[in-house]
Amino acid sequence: MGLKDGIHNLLGKLRERFRPTAPPPTESPLELGLQRLNDRLGLNNNDDVDPELRAATAIHVEPTDQMARSIFYAPDMDGQADPGEVVWIWAPSDGPDKPLRERALLVVGRTRHTILGLLISPNPEHDGEEGWMDIGAGEWDTSGRQCWLRIDRVVEVSELGIRRQGAIFPRRRFERVANRLRSRYAWG
Repeated sequence: MGLKDGIHNLLGKLRERFRPTAPPPTESPLELGLQRLNDRLGLNNNDDVDPELRAATAIHVEPTDQMARSIFYAPDMDGQADPGEVVWIWAPSDGPDKPLRERALLVVGRTRHTILGLLISPNPEHDGEEGWMDIGAGEWDTSGRQCWLRIDRVVEVSELGIRRQGAIFPRRRFERVANRLRSRYAWG
């Protein structure tokens, strides 16, 4: 046996001895990394969310005129929800015994750790209803339905209690909303 064969045998034994005991991942490291990033950004649609975690999100609702502030369009996929983005929260349905459901919000402002949003609804009963504004269809409704925005109430929720999906409200529609908030609710 030559030196080359001896080194080859020794390397084989070392490989066997230090072989990991865990099975190799079924997905590539790239896929695992991308999945982890998407989870952290809230881009994976995970329907298995624990109901107790859903209920933990505190939602505070105030009349829009009491939350008046400057409004500007500034969507930026930088990790924080900014005005002009659409986010999702777990909110109560109609009635106390109804289950929580995921609802879309148009972000119109923020504080240090909370976002201020207006509720988006595809319910056609809101057509012409006081306090609701027609916003048309968009990324916020996967079925492509006509939607309405509740402009007489502002939802305040912790930024930790939202799911981001990378949906941006069109600038012209946002400006229509901003103009309505300025003219009717004294926003700046």
